[in-house]
Amino acid sequence: MLLTVEEFRGRVRNSIDELVADLQSETSRMGAEEAKAWRESLPQLVRVLDPQPMQQMHLYFGGNGNLAVEYQLPASGCFADAVLLGSCEGTPSAVIIELKHWITRTDKPGAAEGLIERRGTQELHPSEQVKGYVEYCRHFHSAVQEKGAAVHGCVLFTRDMVVQPYIQAPNDALAENYPVFNCSQEHIARILPDYLRSRLTSADPVWAKEFSDGRYRQTRGFVQQIAKQVQTTKTRAFELLDNQRRALALCKAIVEETIQRWKHGKLRKKVVVIVGPPGSGKSAVAAKLWAEISMMAEVPKGDIVFTTTSMSQSSNWLEIFGSLGVDGARGVIRKASTFHPITTGRVGKLRKARGESFLAGTAEWRSNLEALRSAGEIARSGAEDDSTLICLVDEAHSLINTERDGGVGQFGFAPSLGPQAYHIMRVSTLTVLFLDPEQGFRHRENTTLDDLKAWAKELGAGELEVVSLEGAQFRCGGSTEYVDWVGTILSGASIERNKVLASAWFFPSTVDANREEARDARNSNGILRVAETRADYRRSGNVVVLNARTRRSPFEFKVVDDPFSMESLLRERIAAGNTARLLSSYSRTWKTRGVTNPHLLPPSEQDFHESMSVDGQTRVWSRVWNVVPVGTDDYSYFVQAKLGGQIAVDPLSEVGCPYAVRGFDYDYVGLMWLEDMVWRDGRWHLNPEFMHESALSQLLRRSKAEHGEGASTVELTKKVAQAYRILMTRALKGMYLWIKDAETREYIVSSLL
Repeated sequence: MLLTVEEFRGRVRNSIDELVADLQSETSRMGAEEAKAWRESLPQLVRVLDPQPMQQMHLYFGGNGNLAVEYQLPASGCFADAVLLGSCEGTPSAVIIELKHWITRTDKPGAAEGLIERRGTQELHPSEQVKGYVEYCRHFHSAVQEKGAAVHGCVLFTRDMVVQPYIQAPNDALAENYPVFNCSQEHIARILPDYLRSRLTSADPVWAKEFSDGRYRQTRGFVQQIAKQVQTTKTRAFELLDNQRRALALCKAIVEETIQRWKHGKLRKKVVVIVGPPGSGKSAVAAKLWAEISMMAEVPKGDIVFTTTSMSQSSNWLEIFGSLGVDGARGVIRKASTFHPITTGRVGKLRKARGESFLAGTAEWRSNLEALRSAGEIARSGAEDDSTLICLVDEAHSLINTERDGGVGQFGFAPSLGPQAYHIMRVSTLTVLFLDPEQGFRHRENTTLDDLKAWAKELGAGELEVVSLEGAQFRCGGSTEYVDWVGTILSGASIERNKVLASAWFFPSTVDANREEARDARNSNGILRVAETRADYRRSGNVVVLNARTRRSPFEFKVVDDPFSMESLLRERIAAGNTARLLSSYSRTWKTRGVTNPHLLPPSEQDFHESMSVDGQTRVWSRVWNVVPVGTDDYSYFVQAKLGGQIAVDPLSEVGCPYAVRGFDYDYVGLMWLEDMVWRDGRWHLNPEFMHESALSQLLRRSKAEHGEGASTVELTKKVAQAYRILMTRALKGMYLWIKDAETREYIVSSLL
């Protein structure tokens, strides 16, 4: 909604409850805390806009919000609280204002630029937040590019007066470029108005409308600058080996062939699918391919976007691109939900105007889409047909198909308008999707290769092209044989069958003459070691040491007695310069979710509180789940050891879940296999009381209703096994496994010897 300042002031002063109700309808945020924040912070913004020269400026607000009304950046999940629009000496100008209704008096300078210490934790500095919005608009906003507009940003604290910790080192330079203001009389009456007047000298309603209607549009030169960094960086996220290089070459050839057809006037849709198992390098190939395409001289004008499919993946890829040293590089990342034709908030407004049955029902999504076209909504949605030139979709198995069971819910887009992959292909002229169907473990992650084939034909793309990464293996010591063995274990194959597959990466000659002795010692001590040295067998105290090599490169695999042993081994590897993480499935409740600093909780209140006998004594091992900072969806604190999080201090201070780590890897992994899936009577059994993945709750209810015997139970078992497959294929050099259940432990260990 675009208002003059006078209109905005009038609504805040005379009918703020009505304004808040409108904002709730617009944003679908109905919580009492959001409403309270609007009521308390918007009057403070009005104080800023009181001076007469400000009255004809424009304030744009809309979309979702927490502390204030917000403007959604084009094709982004980010929202700027307020944007003042006008001209400065004849040049269009925008000032983005980030409102913070915070108590700041106990805050301290952060550990590094871009961070601030609040309530004992490191959080994103508001100036760093608004800097991201400004850089995004400068490089990815169509109206800003077309008009050569200036974009600025600042922070306004609407509750507390203390700003000193925010403007001193290490954030002094940041706060100078993106200044921080409070609501003191001096700031409101002089300092902030002076800042605004130096950037906005006259009203410009035409520009204000153009800005509010702006679309996502890349600057090709800027994108190429980012692509050069992707091509030259040596970080693990972009490394390619062997078959991954072959896959990149094949994908490039397909793209180049498509471009040649475009040059000859045959601009038609094309869909390519890259299929590969865990560790085959899909994500690295996707990032490298994006860079290669961005640098191709013959690529027509248009956006070349890198698309993510989950909050965890999005936050981690944003962090990876943000670390390239190019301000605004994160802007090339686009969430899958942004390809839907309209937002859920807009759907609500249309239903209010046209009736509750408008755009209702997931089965009627095609007719709903046509109704939107007839209403002219798609043409102004920012997700028009073929409006994106090329889209590369990482982890496409996470895409939601609303036609299938599990595809309905609150996912950040309107399910009644159809599947995510359909809209990505509709919006994009060339779509390249990277997927592993076996990694879609959540019930709503239900898009299949057959679905993609059908939608490609429906959209006029013809037969989709499939490139396989089968046989490529970047993790697990390069051992595809190990990954195959993991697959047979989780499918519930017999021990004899598993042993045959284990022999491909775990040499049977390791134990030959002493097989029974090794098995007896293994059963009593439960420790199996596969090290990097030549194959042999020896006893070291009470530990059976089995040394072997995989066919390609070393991979260390150990079944340990307890999490204390596992942690000790991992700390040795960390001390040697390796990366490591603790992982587990969803067999423990997330009790600490929303706690500001869960690491300070007593051990008994942490998510993992495991009691066991070690050397005849009872010991307790405690940890918290991967911490997502309060008010964010930023999983990069765990995955990337982002500065300011506890993982950056101690890599073993938290336990990661399948959702957080899918698509990422570490040198060493410590996996806790608990009671959610156990081996009984020659097959896998589920323990519902130890299953706490909310995305599987619907399947879990059905499984309970059929008393553990039926189609839902089969599907649920498959999903839990997929979660373990993800966890068991994260390691590059080695994995240490603690299995709490004795019978399950025996099945795994016996499947090796």
